[in-house]
Parts: sequence; C-alpha cells; structure tokens
Amino acid sequence: MKKGITASISILLVLSLFLVGCSSDESEKVTVDIFQLKVEIVDQLQSLVDDFMEENPDIIINLDTAGGGEDYTSILKTRMSSGNQPAIFQVPGPTERDVWFDFLTDLSEEQWVRVTSEGLLDNITVDGKIYGQPVNIEGYGIIYNKAILEQAGISQTMINNVNSLSSLQALFEEVEQQKEALGLEATLGWSVGGTAWWVSSYHTFNVPFAMQQDPMDFIEALNDDTANFADNEQMLAFKDLVDTFVTYSYEDVAVTDYEKQYSDFASGKTAFIQQGNWTINQLNEIDENLDIAFLPIPISDNTSWANDSIPVGVPNYWVVNKKLDDEVIEAAKKFLDYMVMNERGQQFMVEEAKYIPAFTNVSVEKADPLAQSIITYVNDEKTIPWVWHAFPLGLVENDAKKAFQDYVNGDKTWDEILSFLDTQWDEKTK
Repeated sequence: MKKGITASISILLVLSLFLVGCSSDESEKVTVDIFQLKVEIVDQLQSLVDDFMEENPDIIINLDTAGGGEDYTSILKTRMSSGNQPAIFQVPGPTERDVWFDFLTDLSEEQWVRVTSEGLLDNITVDGKIYGQPVNIEGYGIIYNKAILEQAGISQTMINNVNSLSSLQALFEEVEQQKEALGLEATLGWSVGGTAWWVSSYHTFNVPFAMQQDPMDFIEALNDDTANFADNEQMLAFKDLVDTFVTYSYEDVAVTDYEKQYSDFASGKTAFIQQGNWTINQLNEIDENLDIAFLPIPISDNTSWANDSIPVGVPNYWVVNKKLDDEVIEAAKKFLDYMVMNERGQQFMVEEAKYIPAFTNVSVEKADPLAQSIITYVNDEKTIPWVWHAFPLGLVENDAKKAFQDYVNGDKTWDEILSFLDTQWDEKTK
C-alpha cells in the first residue's frame, strides 16, 4: 500500500513540475504586437515574423494590419486609448511624429542607424535623437505598360520625352484613339473614391506641393496664413492635370476601387495607372511578366517646376512604443534590428516585399522593374519630395478626399475647391 501511495505522489510531483515548467516557459515569453498599414505585403511580412520567432523562441509576435482604404490613424488612436497598444507601429512623418511623440522610444543607438542612407532619418529626428526606422524608399508616378504602347505603335522616344503636361496628354491621346482596338476599358486607371480615394488625396495632391520652389516654406506659409491655395500658381495649374486624369480614366472615376485599378492594369484593360512600386506584388500575382516603368506626373509645361520628375520618399517609419514594459521594448528593437542587419530580413525587403531598401548594407541587384525605374530617376536626380506628412492632421483623409470627389462629381468648381481647402487648412492650424 505504501509503495502505491509513494508511486502516486511521485507521479503527481513529476506532473506538477512539468506543468509548472510549461507555465513558466509561457510566462517567460515576451509578446510584441505589430500594427502596420501595408496590406500588399502582409503575407511576406508574416513569413518574416514566423522565421524570426523560430530563431527567437522567447518572443511571440502578433501582426495586425489596417490599410487599403481603412483609416489607419483613427484605428491606431482607438487602440492607444483602449489599452490595446501595439509595441511596434508606423508613423509617416513630422505631423504624426509629433502627435505620437510621447510614445516614441529613442532608437539612436540601434545598429541599423549607422547603415541608413543619408537624409532618410531627418523626418523622424528631434533634437538629435532618432525615433524611427525607415520602412523603405518608395516612389510613384504614372506606370505604363510597354507592350500595350508598342502595340499602339508608340515609340520609346515619345515615351522618354514625357516631361510636360502637353507631352503626357499627347501620349494619352495616342492610346485613347486606339482604345477599342487595344481592348482597353480606359486609357488610364485613376480614382478619387472607393478604396482608392488615397490615390488622389495623398499622391496626386502631393504633386503641386512638391513643385513649389520650397515645399516646406509653402506649408509654413499656409500655416501662418501668409499664403493660400486660391492664388498659388501650382495649385491653379494643378486643375489641368486633374482634368486630364478625369478625361482619360474611367467614367466612374468617383467610385472606382483600388483592386479594380491595379487588376485592370495588370490584366491589360488599362495602359497607364497612377500608382507606386508598392503595387508590384499585387501586379505580379496577375501577370508576373509585365514590362512596366514610370512616367512623371507633370502638372504644366513650366520647365522650372520639375515636370520631368517623380515623387520619391520614405512612406513610413517603424517606431517602438516606450509606454510598454522594458522587455517588450527590447524585443521590439530586436525585431527591427533583424529586418535590417540579418540576411533573412534583407531577403524579405528586396525579394519578397520588393522594397527599395533605405539601408546601404542591403543589395538591390534583384530589384523589380518598378524599383529599377525609381532608382534610374534617383540616379538622374529627377525626383520631387513627399510632403503630405507635414499637412495638418485630418486634411488628407477628410478634406482633400471630399474636395476631389466634389470636383469630379461637379458639385464644386476648381476655385471653390481651392477656397474650401484654404478654409479647412486654416481651421486645422489655428
């Protein structure tokens, strides 16, 4: 009887130790929540996260994404106020950097800082301290399908000479005249609504700002109410670009969604699309053999306005939430370091996410066609900046969105649109 009791006690003791050990193992793991907005690389980023966790079994990473037309900033605000705060999130530039400044961890001493390309940390640096890691370098413009243009009999010389609004219009018109024969639904894929509202409200709207003599001075002047939209040369000329896009895009340009925009282009239903290199994975899912490159987005024929250039910049920065426990912060830093300094992270950037890396230690030999096109513009010094990151909070997703839709729907004239934007800017900067 004694032996039976002893054996039972031994079994219970071993089982208890096993359960305590399991519980201890789980409790010792650190959980890092990542909240990001790039819907086009979710699968690729999840694969990187899985490999990181395999190499770091003491860290659990949960990946959450909101983008593709969702209001990332509003969702982030809700999460921050509800207590469900991510350890790693994304900040696009100065305006939101300042909004979230009290949450930002100083990352100045991280390894990847010393291999970040010159100038790319400026928008995330305050008083000499670095608060974020560049996600990548991106560019956008008018992407064209070389095969369709060849079929239309358009020479590469004509394509290469697009450096003004007139030359862009002439190219569009050449394709438009053959639209039916080419099997096109529209010459250009562009939208101001649906899940693609951000195409016009962020990216198209950025162009007249970027073509100012000094974009940041212009923004400061708008903030000080010493400048306005209504009498600015570039803003007045911008109407001609918008009208051109409306003329050659879909009849339902006010509601066309993002998926239709990129899928029509990839399947040969449009010859042009205003988009960026972040679309490459989605385009390749439909046709991995697309021969494509960028054209500029000119707003006039003024040769002093960089009408031969494309917008290039850092779209977002990874930041670490300093409000969380120290072990979570350190684990988050470790993941950011893994993305840049580890060969697996570098493979993710170039081969899987199709990024143009913001880091000098990452090779771009395997860059995709859109990345190669952007690199050519950079090397030729034909780039203009991304400046919407310095706009008043809410202006793009609320006011610019409404302005484009009102204009396209005929609810407001261009003069009324500019007056509306002036009023909204002033209200947001009082």
